[in-house]
Amino acid sequence: MKRRDAFAVGGGLIAGAALTELVERWLAPRAAGPVNGRNSIGELELERIEAATVCLRHWRERWRMGTRRKAVIGQLSEVSELVENPQGAQVQSRLFAVMAELAKIVASMSFDSGDHATAQRYYGISLRALQQAGPEHRAYGIGVLADMARQMLDLHRPEDALDLIRLALDKSESLGLAPVARSLLRTREAWSYAHMGRAAAFRRSVHQAEDLFSQGGDDLPLWARSFNGAELSGVIGARYRDLGRLQDEPAERRRYAEVSTEYLLRALESRGDDQEKGRAFDQVGLGRTYLVLGEPAASAASVRSVLGSRSAIGSGRVRRRIEDWHTEAAVLHRDPDVAQLREELSFTLLPLPRT
Repeated sequence: MKRRDAFAVGGGLIAGAALTELVERWLAPRAAGPVNGRNSIGELELERIEAATVCLRHWRERWRMGTRRKAVIGQLSEVSELVENPQGAQVQSRLFAVMAELAKIVASMSFDSGDHATAQRYYGISLRALQQAGPEHRAYGIGVLADMARQMLDLHRPEDALDLIRLALDKSESLGLAPVARSLLRTREAWSYAHMGRAAAFRRSVHQAEDLFSQGGDDLPLWARSFNGAELSGVIGARYRDLGRLQDEPAERRRYAEVSTEYLLRALESRGDDQEKGRAFDQVGLGRTYLVLGEPAASAASVRSVLGSRSAIGSGRVRRRIEDWHTEAAVLHRDPDVAQLREELSFTLLPLPRT
């Protein structure tokens, strides 16, 4: 292994070729063997465990840490103890599937709080559990890969994200996933290209994502069911801004920022009242785009609109995007609207610990 790939990003996080090799190993089908275990739990107990997992999946504000994460880890620990003793084939498969979902929930919570090493460790547990759960659960593993790619993007490692999402795309093709699910994956691919400044590849991925989404499709995997038109427009709009900020020519930066504004406004118009977190991302993203366009008052107003949503700003990722705005807005610190909001954030929201 090359030395640069063996090094972690920080705090025990694996990156580079080492990460890709591990993920490929976790995705490899397990060797088939006889299952001679006898069930130590009944159908009612198994259904209770599965129902509890559904409740945790839909737990509002689940991105918060503290007691919520402890509850999920406690449930995961219970399931882990059960699978240590071989069960019958069907029960064992269902337990491993539950274990995979619980691990993914813990990973998402940890990722949101900025604890990336812990998040990656639990994503790995999820993939390894799916490997044991059997081929009928492979589609769920593609969602884990998509989340791992998003984590790498949050860490500004688009090359690693692209490697992960290509693995996910290959698997999605072989499994024949619905077009909407593949559209979500293409947005992550476009996200990677935007961070790398690869404009032509970015536009190609965006076109593919929009074309796939327009095809619709039923029987979506669990991880793709919340992906709607607003999410599609919001992600594409934010990525147009990211790409625009990398342009040397002012006219090109403005052109990309204007396209970004169109997509983000479209996303906001499509958001339902129950999508506070998504709306917050769009509003902060729009505020960052207005900075590129040289519209400080509109930028500050857009970001300020997020601060009234306690559930949205409870998300560590939302706060990190607000922190990005705070940093980027420094060049316009003489504008009274920007200066006032930056000062407020410095004494209120931004000093809060991410965990």
